[in-house]
Amino acid sequence: MGTLDVINRKLFRKDETVEMIVKRMYKKMDLENYPWDECIAEQTKKYGTEAAPKICGYIKEKYGS
Repeated sequence: MGTLDVINRKLFRKDETVEMIVKRMYKKMDLENYPWDECIAEQTKKYGTEAAPKICGYIKEKYGS
């Protein structure tokens, strides 16, 4: 098991990964135009301070927002 897998298991319920979370979000919203500050605020409320930068960083890397 890789380090990323261990981190993901600790951060997310039900063995969710960053990729799984973003995939669900992509179905509901335009991630290309999702502002960083808004992303951090919303994801912190939902997943906590450790997970939010990882989720938003993945979105920024993949969709360029």
